[in-house]
Amino acid sequence: MYRSVILTFFVLLSLNSFGQNDSLAFQFAEANKYIEAKDSIVQVKKNKIALLTDSLQHSNFEDRRNEEYNLLVKLTKEYEYFVYDSAFQYGNLALKTAYGLQEASKIAEAKSNISLILLLRGLYKETIDSIQTIDPMALDQKKRIDFYSAAYRAYYDLSNSRWGYYAPKYRKTGNSYVKKIAAEGDPDSFEYILALALKSQNNNASYDVQKYCTSLLNKKDLTPHQSAITNCILGISYLKLQEKEKAKYHLCKAVVGDIQSATKETLAAKVLAELLFHDGDLEKANRFISEAQKDAVFYGSNARQLEISFIRPDIEAAVLSKVEKEKKIISNISLIVSLLALLLISFSIIIYRQVKELKKARKEILESNGNLRQLNEQLREVSKIKEEYVGYYFNFSSQFIGKLEAMKKAVSRQLMTKQYDAIESELKNYNSKKERENLFEDFDRIFLKLFPDFVNRFNQLFEEKDRISLKDSQCLTTDLRIFALIRLGINDNEKIAGILNFSVNTIYTYKTKIRNRSIYPNEEFDLKVMAIKSV
Repeated sequence: MYRSVILTFFVLLSLNSFGQNDSLAFQFAEANKYIEAKDSIVQVKKNKIALLTDSLQHSNFEDRRNEEYNLLVKLTKEYEYFVYDSAFQYGNLALKTAYGLQEASKIAEAKSNISLILLLRGLYKETIDSIQTIDPMALDQKKRIDFYSAAYRAYYDLSNSRWGYYAPKYRKTGNSYVKKIAAEGDPDSFEYILALALKSQNNNASYDVQKYCTSLLNKKDLTPHQSAITNCILGISYLKLQEKEKAKYHLCKAVVGDIQSATKETLAAKVLAELLFHDGDLEKANRFISEAQKDAVFYGSNARQLEISFIRPDIEAAVLSKVEKEKKIISNISLIVSLLALLLISFSIIIYRQVKELKKARKEILESNGNLRQLNEQLREVSKIKEEYVGYYFNFSSQFIGKLEAMKKAVSRQLMTKQYDAIESELKNYNSKKERENLFEDFDRIFLKLFPDFVNRFNQLFEEKDRISLKDSQCLTTDLRIFALIRLGINDNEKIAGILNFSVNTIYTYKTKIRNRSIYPNEEFDLKVMAIKSV
């Protein structure tokens, strides 16, 4: 906890030192500084969330369900613009708790929160379905305004993302919710003025947008998130009026506000990248579109990723084309210089080429040696695994054949003497379950001999609470045994199911459950498992 407090202090101290300046160049420089500090700001956010989740996990809410509900709502709001899956998870837990409390206001509030989360993910149908189940009159005045805000945003977004035939219908519904805010809200509040700004934006009244947004930016108590939203709207408004320098200025400030508030469901970086791209500033465009892509993936916004996918290839292609042109220019200049100085430096060129070839050859030899060392290491590991398991296979097969021969002799002898009860007793003595357990014990023993650090390295792929503790240091759990087989190169679910005597669906469920608990994405998780070294 002390580490998180210290981290928070230094991050805020360093960012506050950036200062204030109204120039566009300074805004870009400040945005770059915040991008560099982004991971630290996100860590501060994670630390704050960790404190809340720790309180949720280690508190007994049996007789304090209201406190549990309030804590779940706090977690929902912390994740709201940060990570969709977690926001949705805690939002639904809050809704479930609200139903348990049987309080209409809390049920409506939880549904309103979920509606906004669905909207941020781009799930418009689900958002509208959720909005239509909410009774706004069950909410107090502030939360009712929040609900109206989510509702008008949903319909405005629909009007901008659907075929134009239906856009007026959705825009009209969005306008109706803004009217409710105008009728019930505080005229001096952020939500009230923002609603009027967005209504103006969606009804092509750009100058009114600037008026409302400017009044918001003149407020001294805006949060970084509110500042980001306001600057983004204002930047888009200026862009529509072809006032590009002002648009860049405010979009840049919006990017800074998004980073300051650890907001991952963002729009400003993507819009700014498009503007910079069309203005030919490819380096900046590439950087901002990359940040927008990272944020969209982090949040889990499929809709935002789709929007980015329309423009990012064009930006990357333009950057590549620019690099190629620069390379071509440099090549032409070099050629001209080389031709003019050919008579004087021909000998030097020959030596230079020879040295270059030698360096290239040396580099290739070093790379080949490195590849050979890696290949030899892999072959040594494979050889060791084969040696151990081939020996084990023959030993096990020999023992099993011996048991079968002994059983065969006993049964034959009893058949000759017609001792049928004895035959039945002999067959009952064979315990397939025990034999399979012995097989697993032998497998675990040999595997842990080959990979003594497997359990420790495997546990490092999970958070502390999800790590596996072995009762017997020589026996693997089913989870570990599945991934032990994968580490040995057995990836087919049917083969694993046959070895472990499970159904294919069971194996798939085990693998999915384990991967989802990991701190790494699925593909990276599999690579980490395969990277665990043998002795």
